[in-house]
Amino acid sequence: MSVATKNLTTEQMTKISQGKGNEYTLLYYPFHGVCATVRAMLAMSDLKHKFTHPTDWPSQKEHTPFGHMPVLYETSPATGETIELAELSAIEFYLGQKLGLVGSNAWEENLIRSYVSSSQTLFDKFVVTVLRSPKELQPQMKELFMKLIPEWATFHEKILQANGANGHYIGDKLTVADIKTVTVIDVMMVTSQDMFITREKTPALLAVKDSLEKNEKYTAWKSSEDYKACTEATRALFARFAL
Repeated sequence: MSVATKNLTTEQMTKISQGKGNEYTLLYYPFHGVCATVRAMLAMSDLKHKFTHPTDWPSQKEHTPFGHMPVLYETSPATGETIELAELSAIEFYLGQKLGLVGSNAWEENLIRSYVSSSQTLFDKFVVTVLRSPKELQPQMKELFMKLIPEWATFHEKILQANGANGHYIGDKLTVADIKTVTVIDVMMVTSQDMFITREKTPALLAVKDSLEKNEKYTAWKSSEDYKACTEATRALFARFAL
């Protein structure tokens, strides 16, 4: 696991973050979970990166900023110094800013944040409502959660239709919101998307998926051994919770 360089000032951290040729390490569990979007962004970029998993989480936990994952480590090849960033949303938008995936101005960026937040909230509700409920209540909680998916789909479909149903949330630009929505559909709704995400009911949502899947780097990522391993681990771990 990468470890942040101690006693760096924020000015020094900023200088490192602005450096060229930096190397990125993402620490997270070996399944998709909440990191599907971050992994896709890194895989689609030209940034030098690697994905790592905890080998002894109880002992490693105390060395992370808040005691949970994901954590992004960024290392300067010039100095060997490493900075770290925790919290999913912060990581998504930090990388999004570096990769030009957060729109063209402050208003667009905050619209994108709202769309991403909506999709992440859906995922978070699954974790709280289903995954963390007592085993005997999980079927009931799963049924309750399933009612939230069409609501999410309906509102996002409306937003995308207002942008012309062209496969993007903002103009004709690829943004973090596009990637987030596609990873929610691909990772979270493996068995249920045919019930809620269809050409008939949600053509604009599927246009986002179609558009991203035309991206050669994204399709290469989905065909990679790393992605397949994450998929298998996800299925094995969450099989009984499949939507």
